[in-house]
Amino acid sequence: MRHLLRVGDLHRQDLDYLLDRAEHFKHHPTAARKLLKGRTVLLYFAKPSTRTRISTETAVVRLGGVPLTVGSGELQLGRGETIGDTARVVSSYAAAVVIRTYRDADVEAFARSPEVPVVNALTDGHHPMQAITDLMTIREHFGDLRGRKIAYVGAANNVATSLTQAATLAGMTVAVATPPACAPAGMVTTADPFEAVKEADVVYTDVWMSMGDPEEERAARTAALEPYRVTPELMAAAAPHAVFMHCLPAHRGEEVTAEVMDGPASVVFRQAANRLPVAQAVLEALLTGKLAGSI
Repeated sequence: MRHLLRVGDLHRQDLDYLLDRAEHFKHHPTAARKLLKGRTVLLYFAKPSTRTRISTETAVVRLGGVPLTVGSGELQLGRGETIGDTARVVSSYAAAVVIRTYRDADVEAFARSPEVPVVNALTDGHHPMQAITDLMTIREHFGDLRGRKIAYVGAANNVATSLTQAATLAGMTVAVATPPACAPAGMVTTADPFEAVKEADVVYTDVWMSMGDPEEERAARTAALEPYRVTPELMAAAAPHAVFMHCLPAHRGEEVTAEVMDGPASVVFRQAANRLPVAQAVLEALLTGKLAGSI
């Protein structure tokens, strides 16, 4: 497996390997400090980022490399150069490429050209590194994954897609509660958030408006999603030991209340911290050819 574009490309043993390596890197941050010695990794961010950018830059440094972070206005892509031409040039300089952009097709086009690994750091359709991080956090908290239930409540988006793929691969159960109008094609959902969280070990949500969503849809989307806010009452309907997760940034008072975000069940900041060892694990696995996968 040369690239990580979506969780669906992973085999079960790949996911287990990445989770084990991420746990190892969390306790031994510089375990592979010579892997990228004298090499660079290009981080192309067409969207703003806090957790993904800082965690990935730090991961590259901990692996011994130099991160080069650029935006869309800093490459010739903004002046008409094709993705294929850019990819061929960049692959002659960098050991790997990490891309955070809008269209999945753009990351796929980039991955077709270079001889170096390409990592999807978020697109409109997928967020694989976040999903791997989520499972790491759940396993870290509960000690196991198989048989656990995740309830995703709110706007079913790229995070929900990747989380569902990863959880299914790990032998978990996923219930997605979202308004019918927000349900993606092919995803089994319910309109009742209280039904979704019943006996759930994890209650998960995300922002109601993602980057790139039309601002004129905000009022209608907010009205549709109001019943899906994660409140203390909704958490009380889950299993007594349930934890709350959010990929961040959170809009307190919209998709989740401050009482839940800051409450004893919240593991959101541990979840955010785990983005770093996961980034190390993904880069190491791709650069050393440890993943079987389909790509």
